[in-house]
Amino acid sequence: MSDLSPPLRLGVVGCGRVFERFHLPAIARVPTVEVVTASDADAARLRWAESRSPRPVLASSLEELLAQPRLEALLVLTPPASHAEIAVRALNRGLHVLVEKPMSLDPNEARRMVSAAREAARRLQVGFTRRFREPYRRLRASLADIEVPKIHAIHFELAFPTASWNAETDFLGDDRRGGGVLDDVLSHQVDLVCWLLGRAPDKVRAEPRGKTAGGGIGAELRFGELAARCEAAHGPYVEWLSLELEDGSVLEASGSWTRRTRTRFPALRRQRAALMDRVALVGSRLLRRPNVTLASFERQLRDFGQAVRGASSHGATGDEGLRAVEIVRACGESARLDGSWLALG
Repeated sequence: MSDLSPPLRLGVVGCGRVFERFHLPAIARVPTVEVVTASDADAARLRWAESRSPRPVLASSLEELLAQPRLEALLVLTPPASHAEIAVRALNRGLHVLVEKPMSLDPNEARRMVSAAREAARRLQVGFTRRFREPYRRLRASLADIEVPKIHAIHFELAFPTASWNAETDFLGDDRRGGGVLDDVLSHQVDLVCWLLGRAPDKVRAEPRGKTAGGGIGAELRFGELAARCEAAHGPYVEWLSLELEDGSVLEASGSWTRRTRTRFPALRRQRAALMDRVALVGSRLLRRPNVTLASFERQLRDFGQAVRGASSHGATGDEGLRAVEIVRACGESARLDGSWLALG
């Protein structure tokens, strides 16, 4: 799909903060995508969307939106509990779907989405945008010639702040509604590690960090003898992924930076990565260019449009989204069972 192709005619369901901060700026920079209709349960947000998007047809309900004759694909940005119903209805109407992660809170609902996409022969893609960050793409390319047994250990720390998000709904931070650390943070780590290694773990376990589960989750994913340890939390931004290799070297990546090193002292490497992320963020602001997060949403949108037109894709498929749901749910169950190992089918 080139920039000379007709734009992909996209509908948006859910015009909240993630649409405002990330998806809408990405859409404005991708000429191969056009928003033709939008819907939100909050009338004020719908009026806001009308003022920001050129000539969209506003819909007061999902049924009204799906009835738009020009619609080709749907961007689902509602809270996770509603993803399955919206996506399945759209797929049954013959639309392609890009759904925010997690695709569902229930593996059975996620399977229903995958089945609907298969039966309709339509693209179902899950919004794991970290796949589209340059550091992780470079890291995956570096791993192409490294067999999994040559990786001795993986350590992945990821934390997001929630207080500054100012969400339009109150699901963020609520584990039962998909806004807790498991679905909001750990799901990113699970998908990224599986994508980098090209396989799913054999078993998992997890334990709460701090006094409550909401304070964070420590999870371990086992790929044979390889342990991938993930620390997930809601708090000050942290992003650091480290892979220790058989030859004594270390591959590491952060939100904006990657390198191969033999330097020991992981605490110092982590501090350096955090510094490089801050420098990159300041540089993006000074140069008035999209930061690494905005750039990843833009690449995801281009990728989805190309996949719909038949090109190859780096995005998470419905099956890969389902895999992440199953792993995250198993981690949640392990945390409730005092960190017991749970095998994955």
